[in-house]
Amino acid sequence: MPTAASAESESDSGSDNERDASLVLERNIVSSTASLEPLERLEALQRRNTDLGRKLMEAERTLQNRLADHESELEEMQGKLEEMRSELSATKREEKELRSKEVNHFRLFLA
Repeated sequence: MPTAASAESESDSGSDNERDASLVLERNIVSSTASLEPLERLEALQRRNTDLGRKLMEAERTLQNRLADHESELEEMQGKLEEMRSELSATKREEKELRSKEVNHFRLFLA
């Protein structure tokens, strides 16, 4: 009959297995080709090469999509930056004009 301690250790080992499984996102299982006949070994290596080529193409496609997204985001941010620079320049120009008017009004007041 299982005790509370043994049930706890079983649940701990179950959660350990789940935790260990979550750490490995992708595991490539490559069987050894050393014991195969030369023709079988060649075929296994060709299959593996084809699989790796497919994965490479997928990775390149993903990379190109991310690059396009980042370039689009960069263009958008550059547009916003230019807009903010223009706004800042206009605000500085307006501030300068207001200071000039303030000085003129102050001079008129003193006169």
